[in-house]
Amino acid sequence: MEEKPRREPPLSRPGIALLYVLALAIVAAGAIRATLWAHAERELNRTGDARWIWYSREIKEAGPVSFVATRDVVLDRVPLRATAKVFADRWHVLWVNGRRAGGGTQTPGAPLALYEIGPLLSRGVNRIAIEAGSETGAGGLLFSLDLTDSGRDAVVSDDRWRVDTSRDAIRSGGRYRPAVWGRPPMYPWGWPRVPRPNEPAAPPG
Repeated sequence: MEEKPRREPPLSRPGIALLYVLALAIVAAGAIRATLWAHAERELNRTGDARWIWYSREIKEAGPVSFVATRDVVLDRVPLRATAKVFADRWHVLWVNGRRAGGGTQTPGAPLALYEIGPLLSRGVNRIAIEAGSETGAGGLLFSLDLTDSGRDAVVSDDRWRVDTSRDAIRSGGRYRPAVWGRPPMYPWGWPRVPRPNEPAAPPG
């Protein structure tokens, strides 16, 4: 009986084997790139799920605008540390339970303002209020709070906040829903960053 010729496995052919290796390399490179990008995004994202908010989307004409954004936070106990991260284009003053924690001015490219507000917090309901505004009426406000008990970005700026043009809102709370622009990175602010070594953690103002 005549023997049938033996068929070589497809990958034994040099050309096909090379293509297979190249395909594997491309897939591996894509996976590595995706992993590195995810890690880089986590490093860039210092404010978690925080959204840029503002008093209103409607700016009929350029002119100074100031308002107060508020959020009530309930704590089972006072955290050992509580780091508030704030960015407001163009200016802000942070209040915690009616006491001033700090404030300053910022423009796109500036670092986040960092404030240790643990000593201002108490067990139960705590009111965080941020006065913010700009000379043109346009701007953005971003907030995130790290708590030792609840973790990083435990409280963030979003549609659950309230805004008001009255300074009485610092103690009484805002009455209206804010305009929500979206999450970083967004033009013109990009990724708000933490201050570099020897860079002021909170701008003067």
